Amino acid sequence: MAELGKLNRLQLKNYKSIKKLDIELGRLNILLGQNGAGKSNFISFFKLMNKLLNKDLQLYVGEQGVDRLLHFGRKNSKKLELHLEFLPNGYGATLVPTPDDRLIFKEEYAEFFAERVHYSGGYKRKELASAGSVESSLPASNNASIAGHVSGYIADWKVYHFHDTSETALVKAPCDINDNDWLRPQADNLSAFLYAIKDTSAYEKIVRTVQRVAPFFQDFVLRPDKLNQERIRLRWKHKGNDEYFDAHALSDGTLRFICMATLLLQPHLPTIILLDEPELGLHPYAIQILAGLMKSASHKTQVIASTQSVTLANEFSWQDIVVVQQEANASEFHRLEEDKIKPWLESYEMGDIWQKNLIGGNPSC
Repeated sequence: MAELGKLNRLQLKNYKSIKKLDIELGRLNILLGQNGAGKSNFISFFKLMNKLLNKDLQLYVGEQGVDRLLHFGRKNSKKLELHLEFLPNGYGATLVPTPDDRLIFKEEYAEFFAERVHYSGGYKRKELASAGSVESSLPASNNASIAGHVSGYIADWKVYHFHDTSETALVKAPCDINDNDWLRPQADNLSAFLYAIKDTSAYEKIVRTVQRVAPFFQDFVLRPDKLNQERIRLRWKHKGNDEYFDAHALSDGTLRFICMATLLLQPHLPTIILLDEPELGLHPYAIQILAGLMKSASHKTQVIASTQSVTLANEFSWQDIVVVQQEANASEFHRLEEDKIKPWLESYEMGDIWQKNLIGGNPSC
């Protein structure tokens, strides 16, 4: 992947269970820890950034509640601070709570570090939202300005959850056939998205990859509904059978894997893909295939995933792992040190090392 726009560093204070965080991010980042450690809170921060960019901050704050967004509420956290660095730009903001349950800007700014891309001009800082503003002053779309570049990076960050595979899940329902610009966070438009990329090599890779996990699967059947040409539903063909089946005939694990394969093998990847427990409901063999897809995708984009799966963690190297655990009522995030982890790698894989409580991130820590 191009280094321009890569999120290199994230600093965060007083967000949910995260009291203070300063972490460097690579192309592949696997958050490993127990239930309640703070992995999902880290992932959810990127949702907050999406809402901020789309001028929906106050709506999001109203839905979530100020005291749920601030570390142990406003009595303990007087402000939320964030700072992001993505070559060659940066973005920072400080948000403070109000008596009427809003978060308003104390400051907001965008940065340009010219020397990091061998430009002249040094450091530049552009002040954005003024004190008291209720929404961000970032432009809605990318443009040639410092703030515009920042908007372009943030706009393409996507958080994906394919957990809902119930009878009423939207991924199983008909969708607008023209809703295919990007795969939605819960794959609500999966059939339309697959229909749009059907003539690409990426589609062929998706089909072959699904067949590795579900040998009975032959191909998708992607056609507009007969009664409404503007709608399409997910249908597929079973090997050795002329009948077509819809998504309700797929197991939960198979459907989730189809969503994952489509996401990670699509022709044009988002700049960051964020996954919360992507292994949910998958067979161990499918988890191994998923890990391979994540590693392959990380050569073209950044992948950040949270997990507590030993099987999934076993597929990654120690450099990819970020251990998450609760210490002093706050989420702590730390990367591993080679000299401390190397002796254990001679006998165990990463997930096994974590399960044995040799690196932290366990209930018994």
